[in-house]
This record gives sequence, structure tokens and C-alpha cells, in this order.
Amino acid sequence: QRFMNHLADLPPIVPGGKKMEEPYTNNKLAKLEEEMEKMRQNIASKEAKLKPELRQWAKLERESEKAALKSQLADESLRGLSGE
Repeated sequence: QRFMNHLADLPPIVPGGKKMEEPYTNNKLAKLEEEMEKMRQNIASKEAKLKPELRQWAKLERESEKAALKSQLADESLRGLSGE
């Protein structure tokens, strides 16, 4: 039963043995490759644009952590001087 259902999806047999069309012709493949190359270039340009911003973000994050540590050390120093 399952096998017959699978055969129902296939195209009908052509008398004389005519060759079935290829699902992807060279034109379709060339268009797909061209589209793929455009997408890769688009991704590369977006990544190039993001790179400096990510570097700036990382730098600001490090500076923020540094300032928080300095503040914490200053608080601890004040507590030590006041005798707490």
C-alpha cells in the first residue's frame, strides 16, 4: 500500500522512453550561484560595517568594568581608613 502511494507521486511513463527533463538546468544553477555570491557579498559588507562598532562596544565594556573595580577598591580603602 505504501509503495503504491509512493509511485502515485511519480510522473507517468512516456511511451518510447523519452528522457525526463533535468530539474536544474545550467541557467538555473548559474542564477542560484550568482544569487549566492550576492548574499555572501552582502553579509561581508554588513560584517565589515559592524566590526568597528563591536570593537568600540568591547572597549567601552572594559572601561566600565575598570571603573567599577576602581570604585569598589576606593570604597574598600575608605572603609579601611575609617576603621570599619
